[in-house]
Amino acid sequence: MLVQRTLTKNPRAEAWMELLELISGLFLALFIQVHILAVSNILFGAAAFDHKSAQMDEIYLSHIAIFLVCVAILGHGLLAMRKAPWRFQEAQIVWRHSKLLKHDETWYWLVQIVTGLAVLVLAIIHISGVLADWPIEAVKSAARVQSGGFIFYLILIGIAEIHAFLGVYRIFIKWGWWPRKPIFKYLVYTAIGFSTLGVFTLFVFLLFISGGGAS
Repeated sequence: MLVQRTLTKNPRAEAWMELLELISGLFLALFIQVHILAVSNILFGAAAFDHKSAQMDEIYLSHIAIFLVCVAILGHGLLAMRKAPWRFQEAQIVWRHSKLLKHDETWYWLVQIVTGLAVLVLAIIHISGVLADWPIEAVKSAARVQSGGFIFYLILIGIAEIHAFLGVYRIFIKWGWWPRKPIFKYLVYTAIGFSTLGVFTLFVFLLFISGGGAS
């Protein structure tokens, strides 16, 4: 929190960082859902998946998306970490206050810190694996899932959805954009829906592509 105390000496800079954190967070939350939808194109067959991937490559959409996501992850991570209790004494204080106050938003914030760090590490591994095996093709994606990646991607989907869900929820509540209970319920349904689609897509890669390719 030393960084936070230093930065808050300039209220205008802090306001800009809050805005950038909000924008980057919403962008990444949206990207996660769009990415799951794009990958779920495998449900229509390997040929459809490869055709859509090739189309995106032709207009460099995949390249641009990866670049923007990497920048957003780095920027959002740095902006979010400025508020985290990195010192042991600070972490102890936050933990004691969380148990004492029993405030849901405080617990959500702590969960976001943990899931954010996990997503950062897992996303780097995922992006590195995809770039090392470019271009994106159904057979290559299936091979990554079948060669031990199933559990990895299962964990990544779950943690990413939890982090995105809590992040969007806290943004809406913080800025008063939506009543607390309705937005929580809608976001839970959305997270469950996209998580289910992502898991089903993983099973398709795991079970159907290995037999010589889906049509």
